[in-house]
Amino acid sequence: MRRLSMTTALLLLVLAVGEVLAADDPGAKLFKNHCGACHAIEPAGPPRQGPHLHGLMGRKAGAVEGYKYSAGMKASAWQWTPEQLDLWLADPKALVPDTLMSVYKQKDPEKRKLIIDFLNNSKKE
Repeated sequence: MRRLSMTTALLLLVLAVGEVLAADDPGAKLFKNHCGACHAIEPAGPPRQGPHLHGLMGRKAGAVEGYKYSAGMKASAWQWTPEQLDLWLADPKALVPDTLMSVYKQKDPEKRKLIIDFLNNSKKE
C-alpha cells in the first residue's frame, strides 16, 4: 500500500510540474492540448495511442520498441528532424498514407514551430 501511495504522489508531482511547464511554454501547452493525449514526452514514457516522443529528434521514424506502427511507417527511411516533423505535422497522410496517426493536422506553421521547438528541447531535459 505504501508503494502505491508513493507512486501516486510521484505521478501527481510529475503532472504538477508538467502543468507549470505548459503554462510558461506555448509549445508545451500546444503539445499537451494537441499531442499529449496520445503521446508521452517523459523519458522512456510508455506508448499510449501513439509512441512516446521523448528524444524524437534524430531518431529513426517507426523505431520505438513496443509500439505497433503501420507498414508504411516501419518502411520509412527518414530520421526525425525539425524539417521532417514540420512536414509530418502539416499532413501525416501525405508522407505515410497508411499511418495510424490520422487525427491531427496542424495547418498553422507558427504553431507547428512551437511544437517542434518544444520537442527538440525536451531531449535535453
